[in-house]
Amino acid sequence: MNRARFCVLLVLLCLGFAGRLPAGEANPAEALESFAGSWEIVAATPPGATKEARWLVFKKDGTYAAVGAEGKELWGGTFEIDPTASPKIWDHRSYEAVKTGNDVLGIYQLEGDTLKVACVVGTWKDKVWTGKKRPADFQPESADVTIELRRSKPPAGPGADSR
Repeated sequence: MNRARFCVLLVLLCLGFAGRLPAGEANPAEALESFAGSWEIVAATPPGATKEARWLVFKKDGTYAAVGAEGKELWGGTFEIDPTASPKIWDHRSYEAVKTGNDVLGIYQLEGDTLKVACVVGTWKDKVWTGKKRPADFQPESADVTIELRRSKPPAGPGADSR
């Protein structure tokens, strides 16, 4: 289990004992509930960064799927979020990337039905990150990829079930 996932699980366990986080801090379980769902890709920088994907579907179990125009799942993987960090953290990896040791460090901003993400791609080797630093903002210069998404249902298909 990687460190980020362990930290999120530890926070969730603490929530079970403490009831809730101190005022002003985001509740990870509620944040995951808000994050889960189907998100249409509205814009991506650089163009083509999302390949044929038209939607990203995030599930409450920490898995995601990239879905194409016909509703077919193109690839999938796992993700973790940390709503207590500033900026909020969104890390993910495709199942294929796990085989090569690649990982993606990112940030997110969720406002209503709009989700913005920015991320960098790299690898972990002996617990040392090789790649750009995690973005601090949503400017294309600080990230390998930035994506703007809008909550929306994809066409019916295997990747369309959001929850």
